[in-house]
Amino acid sequence: MSVIVALLALVLLGARAEAQRPDSTLIVRVLDVGQGDAVLIENGGSRVLVDGGPSAKVLGRYLDQYRLNGDTISVILTHQHADHYMGLRELFAKRRRITVRYFWENQDPSPNVTLRRLRDQIGARVREGSLTYRSTDDPCANGQPLCTITLRGGAKLHIMRPDPNGDGANNRSVALKLVGPDSAFTMWMAGDAEHEETDWFERGAHYDVTPGMSVDVLKADHHGSCTGVTPRYLELLRPSLVVASLGAVNDYGHMHEQAKEMFQRRQLDWYRTDQNGTITLKWPAVAGNGFSIEVERGGRNLSGPSDRRCRERG
Repeated sequence: MSVIVALLALVLLGARAEAQRPDSTLIVRVLDVGQGDAVLIENGGSRVLVDGGPSAKVLGRYLDQYRLNGDTISVILTHQHADHYMGLRELFAKRRRITVRYFWENQDPSPNVTLRRLRDQIGARVREGSLTYRSTDDPCANGQPLCTITLRGGAKLHIMRPDPNGDGANNRSVALKLVGPDSAFTMWMAGDAEHEETDWFERGAHYDVTPGMSVDVLKADHHGSCTGVTPRYLELLRPSLVVASLGAVNDYGHMHEQAKEMFQRRQLDWYRTDQNGTITLKWPAVAGNGFSIEVERGGRNLSGPSDRRCRERG
């Protein structure tokens, strides 16, 4: 399949426009939201939130901590599971005065009442003219499978159409590739994509060709589950670091031992929110070239109290 890259002619603006050249510093925060996902990307005044975690209260604390009240944010919901969208309700609380400029999700039908209410809030702002709502199946609203958005500091975020025939919500997760200014930093995020969809990224969508899958950092699919990683997936991504978002006590056995073993075989270090707290990646590093990683506590390659072997192939 030939993939045509559509460069979206928009710049995601922060709350205040600056006359001078925006700061090119790229900051990615993998927020410690418990058993769920929420990633905050900041670059040159642009802010993008990928998922919102399982709790509006928890996300609200981060909105306060990072002074996002009264600001402008664009949102990407990777897929329709509550541990990814429940917290997003807090963005629409009137007291926060947050402008949600763009909102992407796959828009698949769902019986979930909370998701329906979130969509009602989105719809109300669409009618007001303050929010643009797009399907991840057509991320640039031009029929193309890949859309590139440019942040004010020069970073680019590639939004890639999920598998149209994916079985279940996990395998309808949108894939994202973040590319720092001057292509100096790259990161891959794909929600809870499992083997079916990670295979499709290469064999069906050919994302290994365009935009390319090789990256510096992988946010582990499906909270470090064995269902979200294969040796071939790691071969295509070739990360130097893995970060995982999960709760310390969970019912799923995350991080799965098979996933950690695959990381170890490729000599990959990992950090995890349950043991390290919020994980912050910065480019450029404070000293020298490359990117830096900061954690709130602990070291690398840690295990957690719920880790166990999974019964799936892995």
